[in-house]
Amino acid sequence: MEYRRTSGRQETGGRDRRQSKREQAYQDSLIEDLSQDFRLPINHRPTENVDLDNVEQASLDTQITSSNIGFKLLQKMGWKGKGLGKDEQGIIEPIKSGIRDPRLGIGKQEEDDFFTAEENIQRKKLDVELEETEEHVKKREKAAYSIYACLLTGLVLAEREQKIQTEVQEIRKVFYCDLCNKQYKLAMEFEAHLSSYDHNHRKRFKQMKEMHGSSSRDDRQKREQQRQEREMAKFAQIADAQKQQRLQLQQESGSATVPSESKTATALTDQEQRNTLKFGFSSKGSGSKITFGAKKQNVAKKQNVPISSIFSNDSDED
Repeated sequence: MEYRRTSGRQETGGRDRRQSKREQAYQDSLIEDLSQDFRLPINHRPTENVDLDNVEQASLDTQITSSNIGFKLLQKMGWKGKGLGKDEQGIIEPIKSGIRDPRLGIGKQEEDDFFTAEENIQRKKLDVELEETEEHVKKREKAAYSIYACLLTGLVLAEREQKIQTEVQEIRKVFYCDLCNKQYKLAMEFEAHLSSYDHNHRKRFKQMKEMHGSSSRDDRQKREQQRQEREMAKFAQIADAQKQQRLQLQQESGSATVPSESKTATALTDQEQRNTLKFGFSSKGSGSKITFGAKKQNVAKKQNVPISSIFSNDSDED
């Protein structure tokens, strides 16, 4: 039992050492590859035509060389050129294109090959194109050039015509009558229009409208001013009437102070009489009559004060 344990420990220890050695070798190889990495100089400028003479092109017919980066990486990862898998059952040769798929139907592969062939990718030339000679090519090119030249000349002429029309419109603005809304082409026609009865009649009518408009505006302003003056006069009359009413009320309040003093004196005497005649049954009615009579005599009558109205005329006041 002890022998088995020691042998198992030795096998696991040897396995770990081999794994660590592989990892160390892989790291060292990566460092070497990075140190030998291809780099372009700083001042390198790409050219239009690339030199492909020394470039290796991959193909299915030639094997990958040992200088290939992918080949190197596979070797560092432990690949020895055999099939992948636990039992090395993987394929070694790459999958080639153009191999017939056994699952396709009859004629499907020929159809795919026909449409993917290089000669069928481009459009087939028509019979006219195939029969076309050099003379036909020259005629066609000449016709296309003539059409292009006609288009250019047409554009130039249209632009020139547009410019001429704009200049003519600017010139004709001088011979345009704003009052009559009429356009003339010649200076003689425009002068004849200015001296015509129609133009002068419209001109006089416009002047008359302007004059009447200014006079009516002045009349409106004058009427508005008069209305404001009348309103101000009414407000002044109302203020005077209110002032007179206040003065009359003050005078009435001054004259009413004397009867108020007499009222207080009579009230005191009545109270004294009530106190003295409180226990006398026979003199109650006479005392009450005296007090009522005194009250009636001391009541001051209100005087009717005439108040002037702002809406009354002078004839009504007279």
